[in-house]
Amino acid sequence: TKEREFVDLQRIGSESAPCRVDLHLHSRASTDTGNWFLKRAALPESFTDPLVAYRAAKRRGMRFVTLTDHNTLDGVAEIAHLDDVFVSVEITTQFPEDGVPLHVLVWGLNDEDWQVLDHCRENVYELVDEIAERGLTHALAHPLQRLGSVLTADHIERFLLLFPVWEGINGSRSAAGNEVAQRIARSASREYLIKLADKHNLAPRGDGPPSLVAGSDDHALLDACSAYTETPPAASIGALLDFIAAGETTPRGTHGSTETLAHAMAALALGRYLEDGGRGIGGPVGRLIEELTGHRMVPGRAEEQSADGLRHQVMERARGNGHLIRSFVRTSRQSDSAERSHGLVRLVANWAHGDLASLATQAGPQGPRSFAERSQLLGGALGCAAPYLASAAYHRAESQFAEDVEVGFFGARTERAAAPRVALLTDTFDELNGVAGTMRRLSAYAARHPAANLTVMTCGRGGSSAGLHRLKPTLTMPVPAYGERSWRLGMPSILDLLAEVERREIEVIHAVTPGPMGLAGLLVARALQLRFVASHHTELARYAMALTGDRLALQLTGLANGWFLGQAERVFVSSNFCASELTAEGIGADALEPFGRGLDPKQFSPTRRSAVTRQRLGGRSGTVLLYVGRISREKGIFRLADAVCELSASRPELTLVIVGDGPDRAAFEERLRGVRHRFVGTLRGSSLATVYASADIFCLPSETETFGQVITEAQASGLPVVVTDRGAAHEQVEDGVTGLVARVGVAGSLATDLARLIDDPTLRQSMGKAARQAALARPTWDRVFDDLVARYAALVAAPTAPAPSALRQFESAA
Repeated sequence: TKEREFVDLQRIGSESAPCRVDLHLHSRASTDTGNWFLKRAALPESFTDPLVAYRAAKRRGMRFVTLTDHNTLDGVAEIAHLDDVFVSVEITTQFPEDGVPLHVLVWGLNDEDWQVLDHCRENVYELVDEIAERGLTHALAHPLQRLGSVLTADHIERFLLLFPVWEGINGSRSAAGNEVAQRIARSASREYLIKLADKHNLAPRGDGPPSLVAGSDDHALLDACSAYTETPPAASIGALLDFIAAGETTPRGTHGSTETLAHAMAALALGRYLEDGGRGIGGPVGRLIEELTGHRMVPGRAEEQSADGLRHQVMERARGNGHLIRSFVRTSRQSDSAERSHGLVRLVANWAHGDLASLATQAGPQGPRSFAERSQLLGGALGCAAPYLASAAYHRAESQFAEDVEVGFFGARTERAAAPRVALLTDTFDELNGVAGTMRRLSAYAARHPAANLTVMTCGRGGSSAGLHRLKPTLTMPVPAYGERSWRLGMPSILDLLAEVERREIEVIHAVTPGPMGLAGLLVARALQLRFVASHHTELARYAMALTGDRLALQLTGLANGWFLGQAERVFVSSNFCASELTAEGIGADALEPFGRGLDPKQFSPTRRSAVTRQRLGGRSGTVLLYVGRISREKGIFRLADAVCELSASRPELTLVIVGDGPDRAAFEERLRGVRHRFVGTLRGSSLATVYASADIFCLPSETETFGQVITEAQASGLPVVVTDRGAAHEQVEDGVTGLVARVGVAGSLATDLARLIDDPTLRQSMGKAARQAALARPTWDRVFDDLVARYAALVAAPTAPAPSALRQFESAA
């Protein structure tokens, strides 16, 4: 059966069709590499059996097969007896002047060739001379990969002189690294090579631009043949090598990515687990490991599985997850390819990442989980994300290096006119609060102005649209101490967020809120070395104190929020109050950026006043006092209730109208017993605007506001406003002109100021008109968002914190 399989596989690839071959493929014989990631992860280079690699290459359409293990022929020797296999190697050599290493692919050699090349591989000049003497086909592998030392323009110029063939697409390297290498190779005209030869006193090996080939550089079987070289039809290996030497090649396939590197690392870790005798994994996960690694699983005994309770629980959940199994089977039915392999790994990794985090928040089979169990599960969830974050950091650094190389060779790019691509991450979008309202308006603005390059990202159920992307939550949780069950924080998959940020080529991450979305955004920004900014929308510490009455909660919340904002390059604030508070907490004034709030004076207008609405509110006669906001103690509602009760004793026709809802509604209503009041629930749009315009006075007694959007809406509706002198609310009111500012430290101040307006209709009218005029002078939402986009552009144009350049050497060369 095996012999028949070999015959069938060898027939793949018609002799009359273009010839395809993966010229850079590894097996378990690759042990001498010095790879940075593998050293730090204590992993070998590969676990792939040579015969398994051969079969994968044939299934994926390769006409001929070779293995290029590091500094050894041992791997390819195991399959060299097959007719369509040729012997190759990847040689680690170096420049003798400074010890900078590089890799050279040599194809079609024999044992004698290798013995000679191995002897002289410490000196790249001697190595290249010997390769040429023996007439061996060869190429420079991954030209812009740094192999542990600084790579300069000087080295790359010598690459052009030494190697007439370059690896133009390496399936494990970033697109930027491959594409810049291709651009450099194609720019090497005969005249340029002559100049370089004079400069370096080194005869060129070619007579023009290096030709380009491609290889997957696969070490874990997942990406075998994801990148390959195509030549004219080749009836023999000799003909293939002649085509390569003559430059009759076309590089094909895909570049490396965060996902490909992360999955390769995960596959190597699984290989290590299996090599060390790992057992006990069954179900779809076990089958996946068997298929993708080529290792046969050792079934675990029941007592072994039950001894590891958490692992058993996770495996049972995998086996019982119908959606996971159906998706696994559906993906498995696809034809064998790198895309299929990564689809399977992605499926299981995403499931494990979310399920482990979810398990950590749930009770176990025997009751509440211990701290150790929760820590293990959360550690496992982070462990699923860690390879992706590490891979993203590695690829981003390599891409930045390639971009620096490009600037060094070809000069700085022309300044772009497009706005930077920005992702605004928020934990609240559909809820009724100021932050959510701003984000809804911003996503609508982004949809109308695609050139602004803004995307609002949130975590929750529902669909995405232009300007808005919703991430599916891995789990949801109530907001601590908030008391509102309808609002649950969604924890995003870091894998999904990372993939979306990379797909959109985001340049700036703006954490609008410091919850799970903001924290995930910080992780991704650090991994990808992106500009990270944050907003200060809510006085979290004061909220914590108001909601819990616990000073420890105040201190811990303040410390956590301060740490989070301290990670941001810029902090956007909506008021002078916020700026002064953050400056006092140690945030530098130069890090603060204004991000005000806009207003639509057509939506909120006195012209919407309605006698019918006023009658429904209970204000046909007398005065209507309006409150709009969350019904919660941190908003000062009980202070308002006390003032209204005091005033109603002598003003029985006073009616308090409350728009909104919240956890303290029952207590608030009890406090208002015996007083004329009306709860109208949550309102939006024209219904809310009509209620504003149909009232007489607006009051926001909160001491924790960072702006107070409802104040500007009330003013635009022609209402005088009463606020307190704590927080930022009073910044929106000109005391004695557009409203009154009550002194919190003065007993009865709120009731006194409300009484002035209740008892003096003429004063109410004059202040209402002044409030409307002040509102008309405010910027529109579009103007506010235009300014925000301009600030992002200024941020990206500004230099980051000073750091030593990876390519200082290019300054003189350029």
